[in-house]
Amino acid sequence: MFYDDYKLALDAFNKVLNSLKGEAKSKFRSRARDMVEEIYTSGFIPTLFYIISKAGLENNDKIDKLTALLNSPSSESIDLGSSDEASYMAYLFVILYYLSERNIIDKKFLIDKLRCNRLELIDKLYELSPIISARIKRYLMAIKRLAEAIIEVR
Repeated sequence: MFYDDYKLALDAFNKVLNSLKGEAKSKFRSRARDMVEEIYTSGFIPTLFYIISKAGLENNDKIDKLTALLNSPSSESIDLGSSDEASYMAYLFVILYYLSERNIIDKKFLIDKLRCNRLELIDKLYELSPIISARIKRYLMAIKRLAEAIIEVR
């Protein structure tokens, strides 16, 4: 089980690294360092609200990029861009990727609700937050360590 979380973190990190450009990589490094701690001090749901608010999901093009990344094979990269929003979108991807790959939430439901009814998705995540909080820490710590080891500080 532990090994699987690390393997999943490597897969997600590779997808993120290939999808971010320029400054967004170093900003993602900051997100990876800060957000895992924030989840455990403020809670999963308040931190998720913050990440969603910063990810620019009011723009359908960005939702399309996020859902394409969730559906893409690990060798394919989707250009999330180089903005601050891209770094938050990448961290949101990391969380959603874990939830779908661990079958905590169905990927089809996740993508459908991202496109059509984010409030319903947030409600479902709220319902599952005790399970998510208990299971996701090792994975997010692995993402944090990978970001610290591989992404250069600017």
